[in-house]
Amino acid sequence: MASKTKKVYVSYNQLHDIIQQTVQRTKLCEKFSPTLLIAISAGGFLPARILRNILKGELGGKSLPIQTIGLCLYESESNEIYKTQWIATDLVNDPLAISFSGQRILIIDEVDETRTTLSYAVSELEKDIAKQRATSSQEWIEPKLGIFVVHNKSVPKRGKLPDEIMTDSYFCGENVGGEWIVYPWDALDIDEHTRLATSEMKASELTLPSDEND
Repeated sequence: MASKTKKVYVSYNQLHDIIQQTVQRTKLCEKFSPTLLIAISAGGFLPARILRNILKGELGGKSLPIQTIGLCLYESESNEIYKTQWIATDLVNDPLAISFSGQRILIIDEVDETRTTLSYAVSELEKDIAKQRATSSQEWIEPKLGIFVVHNKSVPKRGKLPDEIMTDSYFCGENVGGEWIVYPWDALDIDEHTRLATSEMKASELTLPSDEND
């Protein structure tokens, strides 16, 4: 009989602490100083909101907008991904479009498992950036893309991120194995979830990633 995947529970307090400690440990503000946050629906919602508040404090209250993208991954042989929500990027025809020129764009999700979703998000944003660059009537300042995840699973990746992101602007809270991470927004009984998170998440179960850029 196959063994069940181990569950690790993360409470709201632990989530907040992981994000805050990651900002400080990786020197995120000094190294990247985001100007635009993009939350991947729906796991990136709460981490993005917590991260925004922490970054605003680090950056002296500077405005830091959050945009949302929705992606749906169909688990099949082709592992196709479809957009369910995206950012308005047509500067010529859409008055609500966002200019990427000069932006430092931080894409946020709760977990990097197969890397398929993150890879797709970066690829599609790079296409939008290229279109804006080609049609820009003003001086163009090349934007920079970064990734922030609460957890990175140390499992084989199907997706690939650009080397410049992995080297300079990939920010990870904690490296974990293949365990099933249960986040607080997944809970039906939040009190029981918090109890499990407090009693079962031990320091030995999660290993802080080394910061190779220091």
